[in-house]
Amino acid sequence: MALQVWVFTDGRLGHLNQLRGLVERLASKADTHVCYFNLAEQRFRYRGKMWLQRALGAQAMPDLILGAGRRCHLPMLWAGWQTGAKTVVLMKPSLPLRLFSGACIPAHDNPPLRDGILVTKGVMNNIVPRVEGRDASSGLMLLGGINRHFAWDDLAVVEQVVDIAEASPDITWRLSDSPRTPTSCLPLLQKMLLERGLGNVDITPYRNTGPGWLQGQLAEVGRVWVSCDSVSMVFEAITSGASTGLIDLPPLRDSRVCRSMAGVVNAGLAPSWQGPNTLLPEPGLRLWEADRAADWILARL
Repeated sequence: MALQVWVFTDGRLGHLNQLRGLVERLASKADTHVCYFNLAEQRFRYRGKMWLQRALGAQAMPDLILGAGRRCHLPMLWAGWQTGAKTVVLMKPSLPLRLFSGACIPAHDNPPLRDGILVTKGVMNNIVPRVEGRDASSGLMLLGGINRHFAWDDLAVVEQVVDIAEASPDITWRLSDSPRTPTSCLPLLQKMLLERGLGNVDITPYRNTGPGWLQGQLAEVGRVWVSCDSVSMVFEAITSGASTGLIDLPPLRDSRVCRSMAGVVNAGLAPSWQGPNTLLPEPGLRLWEADRAADWILARL
């Protein structure tokens, strides 16, 4: 019989990508039937299991209930209580951990080390690693922007981008920003590239990228540089199998995000830019937390 999985999401893209990544890996290892409940689009009612089954469009009661996002915690637990399914939350929950059957929690959230908790390196995602067939002559740069954890400085970021491009004239770089990037950043970058006479950086503003653009780029390029404030993109780049480095920013405070990025550097997963002699790791499978979590869950089921 197929493994029946109910997935609760708050609709946020980052949480949804975590869930999709895990569900895809579960489906690759076991016959799986998945139903989603999006709390951003549907009203959840604390009713019996027959209402739950209809609301999720499910053919059968679940064996496993997954969720990411604080809004999902109570609905997950209610559905688990009504149906007897195991509940696994993909974060450090807002409710006591003992209420859930299991949890996958990033190390930077300082989870307790005990049975029922899988400590992950960063947040999982829906990127599938690819090592062979990468184009060594192409690279990708991804910029974040204003945030609560690192001090964003247009000039400091642009100087690192230009230095990277200048140190690798044989590589064609594709660069994109994000909704958090100040509008002053890309014009400054274009000005400095022109002043240095560099023509190996193609800029694609995030508004001009379509669905799947990032996944497609990460599957092709030989190396990636990501500003260290962009935590999700950092772990997506590392998971992709591409050689990955961090565009450095000074931390504003001792936060879990800053500790996470320090851990990435200390573990050798991605170095910070320290000049032309900065060595990136060789392309390879260094991180695939969605796959590891799927194995862990199936073993517990």
